[in-house]
Amino acid sequence: MAEARNERQVLNELTKEEQHLLRRVLEIERSKLHLSTYDATDDLLTVVKEILP
Repeated sequence: MAEARNERQVLNELTKEEQHLLRRVLEIERSKLHLSTYDATDDLLTVVKEILP
């Protein structure tokens, strides 16, 4: 049976690009907490397109 990984282990395994994407997604999600009508779809797509070739 495989040992469960903790959050820190998962984060350490991410590439720099994946870390950047995760950080940006978290920023967007955090901003949504302050705006109940905020739709982050366009912002998330923009961030993903910046990272993917």
